[in-house]
Amino acid sequence: MEPLKEMYSREWVLGLGNQLSLVDSKINPLEFQKQVFSSPWKDLELKERINRLSDVLVQYWEGPISKIYPNLIKLIDKLRDHGISDFNFPYIFLNDIVTKTGLDDFETSMKALEKITVFSSAEFAIRFFYKEHFDKTLKQMHKWSNHKEAFVRRLASEGSRPMLPWGIGIPEIKKNPEIHLSILETLWNDQNEIVRRSAANHLNDISKLNPDLVLEFCKSKFGKSEELDKNLKHALRTLLKKGNKKALSYFSYNTKWEPAKFKLSLLTKEIKVGDSLEFEISLSQTAKDKTKVRMEYKIGFLLSNGSYGYKVFQLGERLLLPDEKLKISKKHSFAPITTRVYYPGTQTITILLNGNEYKLQKFELKRG
Repeated sequence: MEPLKEMYSREWVLGLGNQLSLVDSKINPLEFQKQVFSSPWKDLELKERINRLSDVLVQYWEGPISKIYPNLIKLIDKLRDHGISDFNFPYIFLNDIVTKTGLDDFETSMKALEKITVFSSAEFAIRFFYKEHFDKTLKQMHKWSNHKEAFVRRLASEGSRPMLPWGIGIPEIKKNPEIHLSILETLWNDQNEIVRRSAANHLNDISKLNPDLVLEFCKSKFGKSEELDKNLKHALRTLLKKGNKKALSYFSYNTKWEPAKFKLSLLTKEIKVGDSLEFEISLSQTAKDKTKVRMEYKIGFLLSNGSYGYKVFQLGERLLLPDEKLKISKKHSFAPITTRVYYPGTQTITILLNGNEYKLQKFELKRG
C-alpha cells in the first residue's frame, strides 16, 4: 500500500496550481509545482509535505490573514466547482496558512477556519489559537458547538480533544479535561454521526485522564436509541478494554460470571515475525444461566527493555444460553506494521471474558 504522503503527486500539485492560477494570475502552475517539489521533497514525511504546500502559498500570498482570506475562499469555491468534495484531507494545508499568518488577528482567523473546516478539517490549526488565545478560543468553540454546519460543530469537539492524535498538546486541556464537558453535552447526541463520533472520541480521551468524569457523564444517557448507545460504547471503549466494572455494568455485562468450562489452545507456541499466531478458545455456559459475554484477547508484546506492552483486541460478543458450548478460532498477524516494533522473545496471550482474565499462555516470537 502506497504511503499517504504520496497523495501529493506531481499531477495533483499541478492541478492545484491550475486552480490557484484562476484565483491569482501571478501564480504560474508549473512554477508552483517546481517550488513545491524542490529538494528535499522526496525525504519529507506527510506533515512536512503539508507544511511545504502552505509555505509556498504564504510566499505568494504574504500576510496578514485579512489580505489572504478572500483568496482562500475563492480557491475553495473554485475547487468545489471543479468537483472537489468537502471534508477533503489533502487540502488540510489551507488551515496552516491561517496559523502562519493570522495568530495576531483572532477574528479574521476564526472567520477563515469556520469556512475552511467544512472543506478540510481545521482541528489541528485551532490548537495553535488555544496556545495563543486560550479563553477566546474556548468561547469560540462553545459558539461553534451550536453552528448550523455539522463540520463546524465537529471542530468544536475534535479540535478541543485532550489527546488529539497529530495535534499539538494543550496542557490546560489535559490538566482540566472537564473544561469542554458542556460542549460534549451539546454534541454527544447530535443529529450527525460524524459529530457524535468526535464527541465519543473526546470522551474516550478524557477517560484516560479522569475515568470517573466520563462514567458520570455517560451513566444517565443510555436507552435513548440503539445508535446513541453505540456511540456511548465507543466513548467508553478504553475503560471497557481495561475491564472497568462500572463501564461493563452499563452494558449489562456480568463481571462476576464464570464459564462452566474454559480452554485456550495455541496451535503452535513458536512463530516468526510475518506469521500469525493461531489460537482457539472453547467455553461452555452453566446449566441455568443466560449471559451476555464480551470476549477479548490481550497480547503482551515484549518491549526493547524487557518489559511488556499490552493491547486488547476484540473477539466478539454473544448471548450464551444455558448449557451452550462455544468454540472460536482466531489468527493474530505479526506482519510488520509502522505503528509497532516486534522484539523476538517470549510474548503472552490472555483471554478476557466480561473483563476478567483467563488462562495466560506464553509463545515465542522469532525473527522472520
